[in-house]
Amino acid sequence: MHDGPKGGSRVSSPAVLIVDDEQPLARVLCFAFENEGCVVDMANDGVDCMNRIATFEPDLILMDIMMPRLDGLETIRLLRQNKLHRDIVIVAMSAGGGSELETLALAAGADLFVPKPFEIGKTIDTVLAMAPSAGSRGGQGT
Repeated sequence: MHDGPKGGSRVSSPAVLIVDDEQPLARVLCFAFENEGCVVDMANDGVDCMNRIATFEPDLILMDIMMPRLDGLETIRLLRQNKLHRDIVIVAMSAGGGSELETLALAAGADLFVPKPFEIGKTIDTVLAMAPSAGSRGGQGT
């Protein structure tokens, strides 16, 4: 979707995949990560995510939990079962479910759970601190 970093002060340019059926939030997150120098792509749900990672190999994924077709929990499980994708940093996010949903997300394989609504800048900083250095996954599609 996006060609590459557009600036920012970070030395590395992690690739970020935002998976959320709530398009206004996905666009805001996309813009915020691009402003930090990230290469960003978006997917509408778990099925779209699994299709996108065939050509876009992210260093980290922000995954909404409540989505149609294939929800975030099952998508996280599928990613963790695949040796090509199991090392991707996955941050689960959701507006509902509280601590029970957080427990389920972490058990499915998420590295972090962020409840919605969240403060964009703080969340971006937290997520980027978890990102591996650019190029550690090769930056190539599979």
